[in-house]
Amino acid sequence: MKTRGFKTLSVAAAFAVLAVACTGSDDDDAGGEGDGGQRAIDVGPQGYGAVITRTTGGVPHIHAESLDGVSFGQGWASAEDHPCDLVDQVIKIHSQRAATFGPGEDGEYIESDFGWAALGLVDVANADWAAVEDDVRGHVEAFTAGWNASLEAQGVDGIEDWCRGAEWMRPVTAEEVHAYARSVALLASGARLIDFIAAAQPPGSSAEAGGQETALATTDLSASSRASLASNGWAVGSELTENGSGALIGNPHFPWIGELRFSEVHLSTEDGINVYGAQLLGLPGVGIGFTEGVAWTHTVSAGKRFTAYQMELAPGDPTSYVIDGEAVPMDSREITIEVLGDDGTTTPATRTYWSTEFGPVLDFPGVGWTDTATVSYRDANLANDRTLPQYAAMMRAGSLEELRDAHEEYQGVPLFNTVAVGSDGTTWYADTSATPNLSPEAIEAYEARLELGGLTKLAAESNAVLLEGNTSRDRWVDDPAAPWPGVIPWSGLPGQERSDYVMNANDSYWIANSAAPIDGDFSPLQGSADTARSVRTRQNLAVLDLNTPDMLAGDDELFSGDELRAAALHNGAYTTAQWLEGVVQRCNAATAPVASEELLSGDGEPVVAPTEVDLSRACAVLEAWDGLYNADSQGPVLWREFTEQVTYGDLWAVPFDAASPADTPNGLGPAVVDGADQVLLGLANAVALLDHVGIALDAPLGEIQYDARVQGVRNPVPGGLGGEGITNVVSDGRQAYSTVQPQPDWPERLVAGSTLTEDGYPVTYGSSFMLAVEFGDDGPQGHSILTYGQVGDESSPLFDVGVKEFAAKQWKPALFTPEAVASDPSATVTNVSG
Repeated sequence: MKTRGFKTLSVAAAFAVLAVACTGSDDDDAGGEGDGGQRAIDVGPQGYGAVITRTTGGVPHIHAESLDGVSFGQGWASAEDHPCDLVDQVIKIHSQRAATFGPGEDGEYIESDFGWAALGLVDVANADWAAVEDDVRGHVEAFTAGWNASLEAQGVDGIEDWCRGAEWMRPVTAEEVHAYARSVALLASGARLIDFIAAAQPPGSSAEAGGQETALATTDLSASSRASLASNGWAVGSELTENGSGALIGNPHFPWIGELRFSEVHLSTEDGINVYGAQLLGLPGVGIGFTEGVAWTHTVSAGKRFTAYQMELAPGDPTSYVIDGEAVPMDSREITIEVLGDDGTTTPATRTYWSTEFGPVLDFPGVGWTDTATVSYRDANLANDRTLPQYAAMMRAGSLEELRDAHEEYQGVPLFNTVAVGSDGTTWYADTSATPNLSPEAIEAYEARLELGGLTKLAAESNAVLLEGNTSRDRWVDDPAAPWPGVIPWSGLPGQERSDYVMNANDSYWIANSAAPIDGDFSPLQGSADTARSVRTRQNLAVLDLNTPDMLAGDDELFSGDELRAAALHNGAYTTAQWLEGVVQRCNAATAPVASEELLSGDGEPVVAPTEVDLSRACAVLEAWDGLYNADSQGPVLWREFTEQVTYGDLWAVPFDAASPADTPNGLGPAVVDGADQVLLGLANAVALLDHVGIALDAPLGEIQYDARVQGVRNPVPGGLGGEGITNVVSDGRQAYSTVQPQPDWPERLVAGSTLTEDGYPVTYGSSFMLAVEFGDDGPQGHSILTYGQVGDESSPLFDVGVKEFAAKQWKPALFTPEAVASDPSATVTNVSG
């Protein structure tokens, strides 16, 4: 990197420097670049000190005497790598975007500011800050101090990132960082509903709010839609590893732009912390990683983090609601924000927002706010003040048992499944996410309404639970064993421990291991059981069940570390394993051209006219393809367009069977007797579309699918869509973040149902921080790929090194011991102290 060209200094020497720094000695003048090759910077508040050793890829290895010191160093390194994103998000959640940047396109910043203010997250977080545990408070304060010190040392005009020279860049407070951490817990709930909260105004209101015209049937309120959060996690136990120990593959699918990126880091202290992994930008600690005795990863849970309530309003009073026959006035709150004008001055804008006993009123699609009804919602994570202390405890976990204990003690995981493995080869899966606790009577009534269809069914299809707000029956149940009121206690959460494997790929808890479904009396808000798994889940299970066309575990049917890393990037797909051979046979049997359909844009405009398609070229391409989605593979482009033109339910030969969830549905069914053959029609449509764009049917995937973060640069990207049944997921992710960072010039998708643009498949989302860990006699051996690189500076050589390694399937070692760090030929050392 531009400012880190320092001579290598041994870690032992670096730790010695740290010891002097932490004692505050005035005898050490060895901090100059010319003496010992180190850089010493005296910037921090008195008492903080850390040594930051950067190795290949820019990974910071941070050592200090205590958690406070290492947190200071992490804050420093974070502001070096990504100085812009934390301030951007602090401004967002504190409702200051309109005052800072103006109203935004179509008033989007005004709506965002009102929405966050009406949600009240910052008020709740600030009230809780006074009661935060001392060690966690020190953790956040030290991280903030390091971040601010690093920003001061760089200077706003010296920042190497997208906000260089921005007037809005400023120091942050520990209270603001704490509030931002709390906002991340709302990614599957309140943060998904900001637009609906902002637009909620009673009938006849004079407030100028942007209405939500989108129909509920076309709205996806899950964590995996606009938030675009998914993942795969594998924990492989002693029965399936060559050395009889444990191994882990973590592969979160997250955005490559904006605030939801990971930063790789290694933290170690003299008082017992030694953890390697990654954390979301702007947050302290490690979210996914490993210690000496345990490794863990997360996937986004399929459970529900909030419930919506259809409110019956009092006759003649749309700001009062009826519950158990009694009219209750809503609470109101007048909110004022500032809006920056073209003349550089700000003017106030004021609205009144309303809430019920459950929470804010929403302008819910399909309901809105009429004289007789509206919708309110309650958030399971708004009161979650346990996430930071839980992860602080997890960083100290030396075994799987201690990791589980941290989960049970704090129960602070907001929206994730946990997949973990101990060094002894024991694996563990659990969904400990915060989940609303409904009574059996409320669940029975809800499921009865689902059967009747209507708005409750539409809401469920949009991944929202819509309850009846006019009865106390549907209130959440307060259990004294729960970590906070209204959520399910530890005893009601699903989990599983095994010695072969557990996994998750964003389906519900039910199948973490194909041989042993998790049975129990769990709330349906935890997710469904006895239902078909996604094709991506089935591909993950096929890999771990040793049921793929290629024997990924080798002839001994036991995984080595090398074999697991290769399996994680094998790039096979469930749809190709099940259908490719049959599709080729069906294609070759076609003796005449097939008529394609008219293909329409998302707005219903004609794009590709019907035509007669000779399928011989498509047959030849698919017959020569091995079914893999590598960057140089010739066939995935045609297959993707084929799979996006067919309805999967029409193709399966064997339907879903709850007794065989890993294997069904499967196979390619016979051609349709009456009507068009969906296989041939899908191929004809795919060929017609690719010919229309001028893309060769056998175009290598990496020529068409590319890293779109920098205009004019097209680094090839392997992988595919989750709907193709591939574990290594990538996609465009164009709505996967909430940032003011300038975005790519997005090309429009050409036709409805396809992700293809005139420029191909731009990628800014998918496999992100890929982690592979294998335990053995020498301790944990880790490897990683950070697909978008360690830094946000587009001009840095570290910016796209990760995506190049990703395409080439090149894992880098996760250096975990002082000796390994010291031996890295590119190691540079910075000593930061007070």
